[in-house]
Amino acid sequence: MQLLLIDDNANLCKLYQELLRQGGHEVRFETNAENALDAIRMKPPELILLDIMMEPISGWEVLEQIRSSTDIADIPVIILTGKVLTAHEARKYGLMIEGFIMKPLERTMLLKAVDDIKEVIDESEEQYLRAISSGLTSEQASACRDGIKKKNILKFLHETLLKQEQLMKEDVSEHVEILNSLDELRQMITTKYQELRHLMKNCP
Repeated sequence: MQLLLIDDNANLCKLYQELLRQGGHEVRFETNAENALDAIRMKPPELILLDIMMEPISGWEVLEQIRSSTDIADIPVIILTGKVLTAHEARKYGLMIEGFIMKPLERTMLLKAVDDIKEVIDESEEQYLRAISSGLTSEQASACRDGIKKKNILKFLHETLLKQEQLMKEDVSEHVEILNSLDELRQMITTKYQELRHLMKNCP
């Protein structure tokens, strides 16, 4: 795959670039988050690996810029970060991403994450072709394709929810605000699963 790594740590970029190249991927990187959109548009990648803790703008801000730009909005994004995904972040950004990996990364972990996303992309494209072959319109087929991607990320968000709930069990009294955020995340996941089932009921 053609990958673009966006991370303000040049040494890490070079390390990840070498690891991914050994895995058969074509990789370039951008260390200035302010230039991220230009780097993406210059040569649109098949997948973006995006760090969160960057200055002067964060990876979340870059993600929002990507998703609000119609010409690059559909490019899959995997988040690479050293911080745990909070319930608030999962609720706000979860449906904007295709994957989330904690640093530091082992070679096998990074390659597996990229390979897993490639499988989801390939499966979604196969779903699109099946939908077109079955007589669905291009718009309906696109909804079927997007449904595969949404199903994958909702599974990840549900796993995130379960992990956060387990961490909070031991001391509920001091984490009321976090628990409220988890409730909101749970409600969002439930709603999106219901929407997804309705969306894909006509997909082949």
